This record gives sequence, C-alpha cells and structure tokens, in this order.
Amino acid sequence: MTSIRVLSPTRSAIPALSGGTPRRALLVGFQDQDNLGLRYLMSAVEAGGHRVDIVTYQSDPAPLVERARRDRPDLIGFSLIFQYMAPDFGRVIGALRDAGIDAHITIGGHYPSFDYAEVLRRIPDVDSVVRFDGEVTLVELLHALARGDDWRALEGIAYRTPAGEPRSNQLRAPVEDLDALPFPDRTSIAYETHPFPTASILGSRGCPWNCSFCSIRPFYEDQGGALRRLRRPERVVDEMLELFETRGVSTFLFQDDDFLATGRRAREWAGAIADLIVSRGYGGRLAFKMSCRSDEIEEASLRRLIAGGLTHVYMGVESGDEMGLANMNKKIRPETHLRAGEILKRLGLSFDFGFMLLDPWSTFESIRNNIAFLERFVGDGWSVAPFCRMLPYAGTPLRRRLEADGRLSGTMFEPDYRFLDPRLDVFYDWMLATFHTRNFTSEGLCHLLRYSLFEARLRLPAANPTTAQDRATIQCIAAVANRLACNTLRAAIDHIEAEPFEGLKAGSEFLQHLQALEETEERRLTQEYKLYRQRVDARRTGSVDGGFDNSWTLWQGDREAAGIGTA
Repeated sequence: MTSIRVLSPTRSAIPALSGGTPRRALLVGFQDQDNLGLRYLMSAVEAGGHRVDIVTYQSDPAPLVERARRDRPDLIGFSLIFQYMAPDFGRVIGALRDAGIDAHITIGGHYPSFDYAEVLRRIPDVDSVVRFDGEVTLVELLHALARGDDWRALEGIAYRTPAGEPRSNQLRAPVEDLDALPFPDRTSIAYETHPFPTASILGSRGCPWNCSFCSIRPFYEDQGGALRRLRRPERVVDEMLELFETRGVSTFLFQDDDFLATGRRAREWAGAIADLIVSRGYGGRLAFKMSCRSDEIEEASLRRLIAGGLTHVYMGVESGDEMGLANMNKKIRPETHLRAGEILKRLGLSFDFGFMLLDPWSTFESIRNNIAFLERFVGDGWSVAPFCRMLPYAGTPLRRRLEADGRLSGTMFEPDYRFLDPRLDVFYDWMLATFHTRNFTSEGLCHLLRYSLFEARLRLPAANPTTAQDRATIQCIAAVANRLACNTLRAAIDHIEAEPFEGLKAGSEFLQHLQALEETEERRLTQEYKLYRQRVDARRTGSVDGGFDNSWTLWQGDREAAGIGTA
C-alpha cells in the first residue's frame, strides 16, 4: 500500500464553543451526490464542539417526527436544494410543530438565501434562515443557543421581528481559505458496501460566469469575496487519497460548478491536482469526473488531467441555437460545443450535458435549430440527449428580466411564464407529458443510459467490466434513443406550427398518437438496455446500485425543477 502524505490543516475557520452546554443538531436534506453542503455543515458543527446527525429528507414527515422525538435535538436544519420543493418542506416542518417538536428550526440553501422573506412568510414554523455559506453561521447559532445568547444578533441570519416582519442581518463574510474548513463528515456513507465506491468532492466554490438562468454567481457575489475560491491542490488530493485508502473509493465526482473557470489559473490548478495524483503513485488507480464549459475544452489540458484520472466531463451546453445562447448570456457559439464534443470523443472521454430546448423567447425556428444541433452533437449516441425548458430560479438575471417585462407568473416558490407564441405552450405541455419518464425519472432512458455510457468508458479496468462490443452496443442504443426523440420532437413542432391555433391542444389525436409511438419505442429500447445490463452485470460480483448511479438528484414531480444547467 502506498503511504499517504497528509498535510497539516490550516488554522480552523470554525469558532470553538466557549461557555454553555454543547447542543445537538439534526440536519435534514437530500443525500444524493453525498450532499456535501450538509456534510461540510456536519464537520463544522463537530469542530465547534456540538453533536450532529443527518437524515434524508422525505415527503412523509412521520420518520422525521419519530427521529426528533427520540433524539430531542436542540436544532433541526433543513437544506432546501430545489426552490420548487419549498411548499413540501413547509408541510413537513409544519408536521414537526404539530407533533410538539420545539427545537429551533432553521433552513438554508440557494433559494432561502435569496428569498428569505418569502420563506419566513410562507413557512411560519421556521425560526431562522441561514443565508449563503453556512458553516460559521450555523456553528455561531448553536453557540448562541448553548449560552442562551440572542441568536437574532448574528451575522448571516434572517428572522422575524416581534411584529412578525422578516428581517436579515448583515451577511457574514465568506471563508476565503476553504482549507480552513474541515473535510466533510462522511462517516454515515456506506461506501464500503458498494462494488463501485464513488464519492463526491469539492475543490472550489463559485463561478465567475454570468449565465442568465443560473443563480451560482449571484449566490457568491451577494455575500462578497472572490467569485471563485480554490482549495490547495495538496489538500484536495489528501482528501481523495484518504477516501481511497480508508474507504475504498476509487471514483470521484467533482461537484465544482465549473472546474476550469478562470482560464490559465484554473487550468494550472486542475493540472496540479492531476500531477499530484500521479506523483504520489495513484495514477491509473483513481478516476474522476469534472464539470466545465465547452469553450474550456482544450486537448492539451485534458491530456494532463487524463493522466491523473479524468474519465468523464459534464458540459453546460444548454442550447445549440445562436439566439438561445445569447438569451442565456453564455457568450459562446454552437460550433464551440461541437468542437468540444469532437475533442472529448477523440480522447475517448464520456460526457453528458445540460440542454434547454426552450427558453422564454423560443420560436419555432430556435426549437428546430436545437433539435438539429442535438442530432449533430450526439446523434451518434456518444452521450444521451437530455432536454427541458429554462426555469426562472430565484436570484437569476432571467427571473429579474421576466419580472421587469411583466411575464413572470406563478408564485414566489413556483415561478412560471408563458411563451411569446401561445402555440409553444401547447408544444411544451405535450413535450412534458411525452418525455417525462425518459427525461425526469430514475426509470427513464436518460438516467439509465447516462450511467452505462459513463461506465463503458471508465478508465479503471478493475471497475469496468465492459468490452469493445459492449461499448458499441450501448452507444447504438443511445443513438437510436436520441434520433427517436429528435424525430418525435420535430414531428410535433411541425404539426403544431401548421395547425390553426383555434382548437389546438396537446391532447389532439395526432399528438396523442405521436406520444404513444414515442413511449412504445422507449419501452422497446428499455428492454434492449436491460438485456445489455444483464450481460455486463454477469461479469461482476454484487449490485451496481449506488455510487455514480445515484449521483444525480431526480425531480419526481411534473415540472423540470431539478436545477438543470449550472455551468
């Protein structure tokens, strides 16, 4: 076994408890992608001298109520990842209060940080909102509860005044040295039970890009400090090697919003991580995934990263239409996406991508351009083609623009809009119904193929049981699925544009038949996929559940509310 050289951590950013009795916290949230946000909070709470546990969020409040009654936490903290789930979170929090749970209840995440006043108004059983980066603020909140101090005076906290009005204190300055935070607490993650142990990891926080649909830059911009903060490569690799040697983790999913953002500086930083993996003797033993923009794809840089284990790339493509990309403020052209795809294929890297077929300014022409782009980009099945529409999340330039134009509808928790051409509302409703299973569920082809395409090109022979024939087979299934979806979308858009608007509806006979044909072919392809998996899985021992297969959170509702597109 290669020895691990672990650097001594820098001075801790977490204040220790001074006076008072340590408190007990219970953190609640989704645990897909390891939920590093919650696990960084856990390690911070422990470093501050308090006790903490984590539970998975469920819409049924009964298990949480039972856990709270048993453990009697002093604080229950909710991590609200998806804005569109705020009403459901409010219902569960209300059930806790109805059951007599009197713990301090706080909530954090992107959406509560931006719309804290609406959260406090609409979820009356929440005591406070922890805004933006929460490690230090949450620990200070627990310290205040331990000492009986006035927690309403803390930086980074929003609350209600005695008159019931929402108020936010001054925001807390972010921790500039991310290495002053302890590694996330992963003790409750059963990596060892999986034949394909996969862990999420963060090398940085923030993103300098200003895409109109994305709340990441506003999230870090509003609290001040650098738009992107980098950990030291040595500490990132320390964390990876510790997980490899002590937990058997060989594959890492970097959850950085954009691993290569900030140009040469980021390329050198990422390259240093890869170089350290090699120099410490772990080249060929570890694999990792990263996210970036297509204009950051450079062959020389990627070859350096591949030497250190790069095996998969997520790209924030979002659109293949010139006007759509302009509306998104991507500052990029479709040809750049295509060039990036060619480089990744040439290097044998698997990739997947975010794609918004529709945005608030879509036209029939832009949708056709997007369909044609998908055919050029992944018609060969190298990656499965996802698609949704753009959503107006809190804090985004998109939401502000729609509001200024008088086009924002729905509620603060569930904002919505109509298209400029009402016929596209018909198309969208039909598209959502037709492709719901394919695009947005764990049984759909997007989810199934995404994992298997990753596995087929995984650069870890011990964890990859696929053959060249397997790779050709799964790529063929993906190619048919992609071409089928494109043809179905094109037939629908042609029909809707040609029909008179009067009487046009998503449930027309033609569109119903088109939906049935798509669903029939998807079922056939799913059966082909299952046969493929049976052949591949027969070559390995154990189940492939977990790991990378659970590395994307899926929204199970009837809208695309899973936060697609972040780079």
